[in-house]
Amino acid sequence: MIAGVAGLAAAASSVGMLIVTADGRVAWVNDALVELVTGTRDPDSPFESRLAVAEAGLPLTGLHPGAPPAVADWTAVDGTSHLLRITCRDMSAGQPSELLLFEIVDLADEAVASGLGLLPGSAGAAVDATPGVPTRDPDDPADGVDLPGGAAAPGGVGALGSAGAPGDGAGSSGEVVLPGAGEVVPSDGAAPSDGAAPDGGAAPDGGAAAEVGAAAAAGVSTDPLTGLLTRYAMAEDLEIRTTGVQTAVGSLLLLDVDHLADVNDLQGYSVGDAVLRAVAGLLREELPADTVLGRLGGDEFAVLLGEGGGDEGLAIAERLCAAVAARTAAAEEVAVQATVSIGVVPLELAAGSEAAFAWADLALREAKRVGRNRARLFTREQYDEAALRVTVTSRVAAALDNGQMSLDVLPVVDLASREVIGFELLSRLRDGIWPELGPRGFLAAAEHTDLGLHLDRWVVLRAVNALLSGLSGRLYVNLAARSLRDPAFGDFVLSTLRDGRVDPSRLGLEISESAAVANPDAARRLAEQLGAAGCAVLLDDFGMTTGAVTALRNLPLWAVKIDTGLVRTIDTSPRDRALVEAVVQIARSAGMIVIAEGVDRATLPSALLDIGVGIAQGYHVGRPRRLTELLGGPDGDDVTTVMSLGGRR
Repeated sequence: MIAGVAGLAAAASSVGMLIVTADGRVAWVNDALVELVTGTRDPDSPFESRLAVAEAGLPLTGLHPGAPPAVADWTAVDGTSHLLRITCRDMSAGQPSELLLFEIVDLADEAVASGLGLLPGSAGAAVDATPGVPTRDPDDPADGVDLPGGAAAPGGVGALGSAGAPGDGAGSSGEVVLPGAGEVVPSDGAAPSDGAAPDGGAAPDGGAAAEVGAAAAAGVSTDPLTGLLTRYAMAEDLEIRTTGVQTAVGSLLLLDVDHLADVNDLQGYSVGDAVLRAVAGLLREELPADTVLGRLGGDEFAVLLGEGGGDEGLAIAERLCAAVAARTAAAEEVAVQATVSIGVVPLELAAGSEAAFAWADLALREAKRVGRNRARLFTREQYDEAALRVTVTSRVAAALDNGQMSLDVLPVVDLASREVIGFELLSRLRDGIWPELGPRGFLAAAEHTDLGLHLDRWVVLRAVNALLSGLSGRLYVNLAARSLRDPAFGDFVLSTLRDGRVDPSRLGLEISESAAVANPDAARRLAEQLGAAGCAVLLDDFGMTTGAVTALRNLPLWAVKIDTGLVRTIDTSPRDRALVEAVVQIARSAGMIVIAEGVDRATLPSALLDIGVGIAQGYHVGRPRRLTELLGGPDGDDVTTVMSLGGRR
């Protein structure tokens, strides 16, 4: 569960992060480390990222979790010299695991952030990150979850992994191996016998390098905007409190200013800064003088309470929510009413600062999910749900890389003639790992992430391949919300159709009602682009949200699919029948087709025909089957290979 341990959100951190397995495989790297090594955050593939890091000669030899952070020289492939602070952390968190996390900070960049200037021979850009506290955006649903601990996902290298091709630095299965693996990850955690710093760099406890590292750390201990401690200083204090011999007392509160991005966009950053200063001032007023307060960056604050447990911390958090909501921040004659959401974790549960920050963040996410302007206490259920979500996405990513995703087809039937006029493509995970996961088990987890976008592209390619292989009728592809927000997705669909010389009218793209309501502008742009090119654009799951009619009115659609929940009762519920009849009338007036989903009983086809619905799908009119069976291809291949995936995923 590599993505769960490192955190998908850590890909956006400015601290370089690297996960290495016990046998020296580079399992995962984040964007910041890729940028440090290659100069870009936009590599060709996850495999290329891991390969570049493995071949970069980073000074990791001899590091182990029991050692203090090391400071070492490193020369990049472009010849520039860097002074790195490297920390090695055990990722087991009490669970069976042989994964190590290396956190790598360019001290020149850190010095720039603190105003100390550049180190000789180093390039610098200000950083705003600290080991144990990855930068993240709680408002972004695409942002992943940071989970301490966990084991590698069965059968895979990591959620962000890629199969890759054998070559220099790659194992026979496409795995990237770090040179000197035996010394990088000693399984017993023993320190190197000679005490030497990695690759001949200065020892952590002596020399000019150590002095620069200490100065950089001291220089960034106070946030210049609010006067509170920085994330680095908070992490250091929290680490001391949570790794001692005795059980830690107190709790950690993670605060996030609700909708601060809107304030910045609409009223200016000076007003946003005033809100941040006001929140900092209120924390000082409301809490005891010995309370440790920090600003972690952006709109996020931390409060470290030295007494009590989770219940006491939650009570204080609720009091802070009320106090912030009752205040008004003012700047440049603009008054702003702010609120905060707060996550609370008792320190007695956290073995280290990483666990404390990650678990408080889970509670914060829950506070935001249920409406904001409130506090939530960390629970084991929050961790289990996040762990399951990350494990699921890891499995799907590995299955895509390893050819273990497949497609089923559900017939779309003309009710009057009983002829099959098309098929809806259904993604299926068949990786042989227990427990088996149905589409509901993994599609929701991938919906708002880049994985959802990759999965959609994979299905589109398979759909075009199937049409090229001689499949008749139209194929329908369900789209994730992430694909709607990708400005290049429409171009990808149309270029794939052009490359295969497939008539765009043979492909139907289904936008779910919930995604259309949540992303109205993005949904309309994509529908207009694809519809203008001749693709059939459908509104799926109609009738599930209060914004259904708005979505139906605003989108240029070829058809609307009425949700199973309404269709199944049209022969027994006069109200549902009336609702479906109203949808049919609206669709007809707009020139749209109506398709019924979930037709699973013998009485439904005639009831649908009576109210003007002539197309349907469901177990009664056509059961799903594997696409390979339909095409007559081998069981292990989704389609006859007419058009290669190549680099298009």
